[in-house]
Amino acid sequence: MILVTTNGYSTLEFLSDIELFFSDELSDKKIILKDDDFIHCTRVFRYKAGDKVFVTDGKGKIYHCEISSIHKNELEALILSYTEQEIKYPNFHFCIPILKNKDRFRFAFEKLIELGITNIIIYKADRAVSEKFNVDKYKKIAVETIKQSLQANLPVIKSIGTITELNSYEGNKIIFEQNAEIKFDKNIIDESDINYFIFGPEGGLTEREIKSLRNHKKYSLAENRLRTETAIIKAASVLTL
Repeated sequence: MILVTTNGYSTLEFLSDIELFFSDELSDKKIILKDDDFIHCTRVFRYKAGDKVFVTDGKGKIYHCEISSIHKNELEALILSYTEQEIKYPNFHFCIPILKNKDRFRFAFEKLIELGITNIIIYKADRAVSEKFNVDKYKKIAVETIKQSLQANLPVIKSIGTITELNSYEGNKIIFEQNAEIKFDKNIIDESDINYFIFGPEGGLTEREIKSLRNHKKYSLAENRLRTETAIIKAASVLTL
């Protein structure tokens, strides 16, 4: 819920009842909507001057605003109030490989964000496609996903080379592997520690990759073999739901 003040009266509105827009152009009193959000606001929803809208900056705040003026390619809105959302899982880092199937990769990426994961590391696995990861494209997808899921925190998206680079990151390294002896459980994880959850591509991580990662632990997610995107979503669900 969000606290909204209008004409001196405060009311609670459920976030599930709102349409959320995004803008990174704001001051203490004003927000500007441009590009797709401007078009969506004025042409799809046909909001006019004087109408109330909700806008997130992707940095933890959702603003309740009133449209003050509409121009050819942008609109201005006055900030009436705002609410803040905490990052629920600041120490969870999901390390996922580029997958051959782009649709499955995007599906897993979006579901991580919907479940509140705000640290995503993309790496190139030995058995994955040798395709460059388009960070800018997925930042745009992340914006659309937080708007759809009514969240205020954009994830931090990093693209690295191979899994070996994770050795330079401080924190627990957790590999998910079908044949691991210990089944994964949320109670295993200390949320106050920095944790890196590492997923292999189809066919799994190679022996070389596993050996190259120092001080790691291995866990299984299920008795049956899971697709990479299924394993990613299951692990995120176990940790967050």
